[in-house]
Amino acid sequence: MSKHFLSPLIFFIAFLLYSANAEAQEKELPGELKPFLPKGYELLDFVEGDLNADQKKDAILILKAPGEDTAMDMDLKRPFLLLSRQADGKLKLEKRNDNLVMCKSCGGVFGDPYESVTIGKKGFSISFYGGSNWRWGYDYTFTYNAEKKNWFLTREQQTHYNSSDPDTGKESDIEETELGIIPIEKFNVDPPHNESKWKVTAVKSYFYDSPKMGSKPRKGYLIKGDQVTAIRELTNFVEVSFQNKKEEFSSGYVLKSSLQKIK
Repeated sequence: MSKHFLSPLIFFIAFLLYSANAEAQEKELPGELKPFLPKGYELLDFVEGDLNADQKKDAILILKAPGEDTAMDMDLKRPFLLLSRQADGKLKLEKRNDNLVMCKSCGGVFGDPYESVTIGKKGFSISFYGGSNWRWGYDYTFTYNAEKKNWFLTREQQTHYNSSDPDTGKESDIEETELGIIPIEKFNVDPPHNESKWKVTAVKSYFYDSPKMGSKPRKGYLIKGDQVTAIRELTNFVEVSFQNKKEEFSSGYVLKSSLQKIK
């Protein structure tokens, strides 16, 4: 996650992000990409570049529904199309996912959360930013696997902070080992809430900012018998929310080995 989310110049940067988004929507779609624009959708953004390290120019299209700004349905889908260059030089629709891009209203008070999509080495990254007093940012990186001939989620970076005090924000970095195997067509940027209940079985179970084995835990911890609500279950960690007797909430990643799911 880029460090600009924690900069004191947050309002200036927010303006730049808005300007960049507006500029993206004014891009002119190249002629060879126009046939891939499905009926009933308009262009939100597109990028071109090598997505699978074959030295050929591929493309990504991000679409939106016409009249999205004034539509009564605020959760309209934004299809994500990945086009790959074939041996004959023509483009082919390789992947489509209607749940990969956040909706226009998903950014909360801040507005449209879509920030950018960039093509990197053997894949791409897509970024979102939003919130109100509490701001958040998400970067998702997908990498091409030549053996499986598909793109998989390999990294998720998060930033959360209060707009009145950006320097006290938290960042977390989730790598492929914790994410599991998520192909591009199965990814959902807004998955169903977990909300399962877990009981602490260890004498102490510490909170972590990032779910990485061997990383340094926070000072805060849970004790044996505490019950938590899962936000998300990963490979070795569970992201949880905990309410103490004073009705104060804490959240973070806890080692799954120190927990037991309550059936």
